[in-house]
Amino acid sequence: MHRSLLALAALTALGGCDEAKKGFDEAYDKKFRESCVSSATAKGAPAVIAKQLCDCTMDKINQRLSMSEKATMPDEKVEPIMNECVKSVVKNNG
Repeated sequence: MHRSLLALAALTALGGCDEAKKGFDEAYDKKFRESCVSSATAKGAPAVIAKQLCDCTMDKINQRLSMSEKATMPDEKVEPIMNECVKSVVKNNG
């Protein structure tokens, strides 16, 4: 998932207020999920499974990382989180 400089600029411009955080989180989550599902389905995952995997990953990212950590997180840090979700999704879907 490619992180755009726009997210960093928005983070800098918006500062730390709650409204700004909410706006950033909503935009980040939407972009992440769209990119994640698109990538997973392009690699052959059924759409319903891709959505479950990406939702799980996004939920874990939101639980573990701050707004600034999400904005600067390299793709390599997403992999271990996604691997946790792969195990969970596979287990839940038999």
